[in-house]
Amino acid sequence: MLKRDKRIQEMALFLKLNNACSIKELSNKFNVSEMTVRRDLYILESRKIVRFIHGGAVFNPEYDPQLAGEQKPQQYYGSNYLFNQQIVKNKEEKTAIAKKAATLIEPDETVMIDSGTTMSYLCREIDNNFPFTAICWSLNVLVELSKKPNCRLISYGGYFHAETVMFENPYPSEFVKYTRASKVFISAGGIHPDLGITCPKSYESGTKQIALQSSKTSILLVDSSKFGKIASTHFANLEDFDIIITDTKVDETLHDAVISRGVQLIVAQLP
Repeated sequence: MLKRDKRIQEMALFLKLNNACSIKELSNKFNVSEMTVRRDLYILESRKIVRFIHGGAVFNPEYDPQLAGEQKPQQYYGSNYLFNQQIVKNKEEKTAIAKKAATLIEPDETVMIDSGTTMSYLCREIDNNFPFTAICWSLNVLVELSKKPNCRLISYGGYFHAETVMFENPYPSEFVKYTRASKVFISAGGIHPDLGITCPKSYESGTKQIALQSSKTSILLVDSSKFGKIASTHFANLEDFDIIITDTKVDETLHDAVISRGVQLIVAQLP
């Protein structure tokens, strides 16, 4: 019983430090079955420490136990439930895509990094001592890159959207008028060969479009679950991207559709 209690306490702390985790990740972390993880999470949920989401759990930021020796994390966006729901989905795929994308950034290069959960993984894959300049407009990217001492960070404010942790600037063209990048990394909610690249929130589209116009090389980071999907707001077509990075689960027909448009498709291998 003591061993189980200790595991549950450590699981609560792990979730607090990471904001959200998948059941599979917790199973690997604590070397127990996914069924055991679910039972532990039910206990934590009954104590209002975590909330279940599909495939995982998110830490409840309103819960603040005074556990002896517990490290208190910085909760920049722990209360943004929708963002935390998305960040645990397809985590292996997003990590593999991020690893591949990070290799495309060259020393002392200037890049733009879009909003979205995949961009959190991209930032984490960039070595802490790697020298580069990043232009960003979302809180999750800003927080991750602020930890890297050799990253020259450029950002702008505006209206903050909690569900996407993105800053919407009413005058983005004025910002990018004076900034350019050799590469831009863009996220999307859907990718369709005929209906193009879409995102779920209309306020995201303007910034994405201007970022595409302001960069020499456009790179789309989308896991295979986004292929064939259509979100509500169109912001680009397949041909607007030079490179698309996805994972090995992508449907072969959609895979061929991308290549037929003259876009370089990079498939990241899953572990």
